[in-house]
Amino acid sequence: MAGGDHDREGAVTPAACTIDVLGTAVAIRVPASLRDELRAALVDLEPATGADRELTLVDGARGLELRDGGRVVRQGVAPTVAVATVVWRLNAIAADSRAHVLLHAACVAGPGGAGALLVGGSGAGKSTLAAACVGAGFTYLSDELAAIDCATGMVARYAKPLVLAGERVVPASTLGRVATAPAVPASLVFPRYEPGAPLTGTPLEPGWTLLALAAHATNLAARGAAAFAWLAGVALACPAVQLTHGDARSAGAAIRESARRPPARPAPAEVLPRITAETTTVALADSLAVLHEPTGRVHVLNHAAATLWRGAAGAGLDGRDTRDLVDAVLDTFDTRTGGRPDRTTVAATVDRLVLSGLIAVPGGALTGG
Repeated sequence: MAGGDHDREGAVTPAACTIDVLGTAVAIRVPASLRDELRAALVDLEPATGADRELTLVDGARGLELRDGGRVVRQGVAPTVAVATVVWRLNAIAADSRAHVLLHAACVAGPGGAGALLVGGSGAGKSTLAAACVGAGFTYLSDELAAIDCATGMVARYAKPLVLAGERVVPASTLGRVATAPAVPASLVFPRYEPGAPLTGTPLEPGWTLLALAAHATNLAARGAAAFAWLAGVALACPAVQLTHGDARSAGAAIRESARRPPARPAPAEVLPRITAETTTVALADSLAVLHEPTGRVHVLNHAAATLWRGAAGAGLDGRDTRDLVDAVLDTFDTRTGGRPDRTTVAATVDRLVLSGLIAVPGGALTGG
């Protein structure tokens, strides 16, 4: 680094701390008046040596400016939300990780070390629920961003502070225990907070679970096949439930009960030979799931579509006229499976795959039956 930023008097501002953010060492420099608050907020994150990246808060024309590597990323920051703004940027840095599948989720671990992933978008109540779980005896791993290691399938420890009630930054260690090691993902909870609602849980089967995980994955399109295989593996290995609640404490008790199950470490789902140039296909129980890589969209195929998709690996699906494509698929079934499905069924299934965008045909024309 170039020796740090300077305050108004020209003195070099030392780093308040240097922390590990999912493998990136980040040095953070802030005005002296904010150093103690920042250090207290980030106390649960692993310290790091050296620095791969530097965040600085400096005086600007309209308040504090947050700079990342010298580039201004947020202006007009009030001192009251300065630390929360640094935490926001740390999440953006964590989201750059290439070694993890990243989810909009919190993660806590039960008494036996089984990780419960609380998955959902903004407003789902993940942070409040995670805080309630930690206060009830769970161990804290992360909030807002859960990272599944693509080498091990474990949920990484990224113990950033929780941000509660808008901008209130709360280190998890002030509420309870913080993890010192990764956790095996053992259960999936998709929380939905509704004031006054009774506690209800709706189990999800693996296909719906994978679709929900993919919807909340932040780097699926960028990571492609590796991330998709891990998400499918987690969907297959972990019981999943949509949990509607009106009280975080009662929801935490339900999560604690589910976390008592012995964890079975997920493995990546089987990736099938590539069927089209833009898709990755994985086995999902008795069905198939297909990732359309350019868009990051995931499709779980019904039985007819899965049978066609699996049997048509050598048919050269893209770029054909749809009528010719139906003939090619039927020929592939003859040679590979020994059974020729009904032509009308194949044509209708091809039409659905074209409409979904999984097969590219000239002009997007359909078979017409």
